[in-house]
Order: sequence, then structure tokens, then C-alpha cells
Amino acid sequence: MRAGGALGAGWVGMGVVAVVSPGRKLRDVIATGESLLMPGCTDPLSGRIFERMGFKALSVGGWMTGASSVTPEPLLTMTEQALVAGRVARAVSIPVRADIHTGFGEPIHVMRAVREFEEAGLAGVHLEDQLFPKRASYHRGLEHVCDLDEFLRRLEFALKARQDDSFMIMARTDAGNAYNGSWAEAARRARAVRAMGIEVLLPHTRTKQEIEAFRQEFPDDDLVLECSSYFNGLTPEQFLGYGYQLVSYPLATVIAQMASTMELYRGLLETGVAVMDPEWAKQVREEIEEAQGLPAFWEIERQTVEAEAADYTGRTIAGYEGQDTQATQATP
Repeated sequence: MRAGGALGAGWVGMGVVAVVSPGRKLRDVIATGESLLMPGCTDPLSGRIFERMGFKALSVGGWMTGASSVTPEPLLTMTEQALVAGRVARAVSIPVRADIHTGFGEPIHVMRAVREFEEAGLAGVHLEDQLFPKRASYHRGLEHVCDLDEFLRRLEFALKARQDDSFMIMARTDAGNAYNGSWAEAARRARAVRAMGIEVLLPHTRTKQEIEAFRQEFPDDDLVLECSSYFNGLTPEQFLGYGYQLVSYPLATVIAQMASTMELYRGLLETGVAVMDPEWAKQVREEIEEAQGLPAFWEIERQTVEAEAADYTGRTIAGYEGQDTQATQATP
């Protein structure tokens, strides 16, 4: 893992830095034409570590926010999603894009949502054409979309609401898989949103077959396309071959986090020992502490309150002992 910008680093030797808006940062990355991989993120720690790993943008999706708060996505409120997205955006220097679902209501609700997310430090949002209120049936594959005119009206007022023209309003259409849609309808909506000035579209193609079906109906190359990717999906090169520059991961982070945590604690229940490779645990902990900015704080304390006791030689850091604790435990 590479070193990256951490909060603590900004406390020492901070100079005057030119301010570039989050939306401009995202636009600049997209303008390179290179594949942009956007991990899903719902917390500042994950965001900071993803940035340190070298990712250039992040996405805060609705399913992940709902899962992490044990609230089904259709029941999430605008303020709940904005709070999560804003915390991630403030923790990193790379652009963060958020899912604002259907805009949470009528045009006035859409406008407030856009302003809330822009003021929270987001680089952009994507707005979809599902029905409002959102239905839980979506998560069983029974999908519905609103009329095209309603979708365009949401986008129209989203564009009007932004304070900074670089803040990105992206469109997402679920028409391809909808009960009342088709890939031909998805293509029609793609052309309609492009005509009104939308620059990025998520046609919500989820498999290679769906990508091919959509591209057959929409072979155009004057709209930036994004695809959601799941486990064991296509490579960035393959996505680019189909014309998809942006790739987001709306489920992977939360599922992977819980999978590894469940494995750890299942083992604890079965054996009474939380088993993890000590060296890997040490590396992960050090990465977390780097992401927090602890080294900068240690240096400040070395120069001030710990000036007389800054020699840490022989000190034991709780949690680094690993399996070595077994060798030092007293025999009953």
C-alpha cells in the first residue's frame, strides 16, 4: 500500500493550496479517457484507505448505505444518505459521487437533495428513473421505471439546482431490466438525457449479455457510460472495449467486509480463538493508523508533551502480540 494524504499530515507544514472543486476534480479524471474504477464506500476509514491505495474516485451507493445502517435502501431518507456521503467526502481528497436514488420526491425535493449533496462536498450525484416511492421489490428483480417525461423533469431541476456548474449530475436508467421497459427504451432514454446536457449515463447493465443488448440499441459514442460491476466481473479493458469508461462497485465492499468478519468470529465461536495471520494483522493495523494520520500526531507530541519521554524502545503496543500471547500466559 502506498503512502497517501492523511488528516494528520495536514497539521504540519500546511501551505496555501489552490482550491479545486470536487466536481472539477471528477471531470478532470474523466477527461483523461482512462478507465475509472470507483470502489463503493460508506465510511471515512474505507475511503481514506482506498485513496491511499491509489483509487482516483469513490462512489457512495444506496444499497451499501442501507445495508450498513440495517435500513432497506427504499426507506433511506435524503439526510441519511447525505450524512454518510458527506463524511466520506470530507475524509478524502479524491472526488466522491453519490447515489441520490429518485431525488427523494418531486422537483423541489430533487433540488434540495442536489444542494445538500453539493454542500456536503460531493463531486456529483446520479439520479435514476425508478418509481418514487422506491419499492423493495427492486431487490428481488421486480423493477419498474417512471415515465420518460418524469425522469427528464427530475434531471432538469437537478441541473438547475446545482451552484457550481462543474458539479456532475449523472443519469441512471433501469429501463433495460424493468417490468415496463426494454433495452430499446433504455437507449431512447440515453439519447433523451444526452440531449438535455447530461454527460454520464448508467444504463444499469449488470452482465456481459445485458451490456451487449444495450450497446446494440445504443452504439453511440458521445455519452460517457458507467457500469456497475459485481464479483468476478469483466476487466477494465473489457469494459472499455464496450465503451464503458466508469466502473463502480455497489455491493462488494460491504459484502467483503462482512464476509471476512463473519469468518473471524465464526472461528472464535468454534475454537475460542480469534485467528488471523499476525503479520497481516500488523500490516492492516499500521495502514489504518497511517490513514488516521497518527504518525504526524506522534511527531507533534515528540516535539511537545512527550519531549522528555519520546523513546519508545521496549514499549509494547496493545494488539501487536498476536499468537505470541500464548507463550507469555501463565500456566494455571
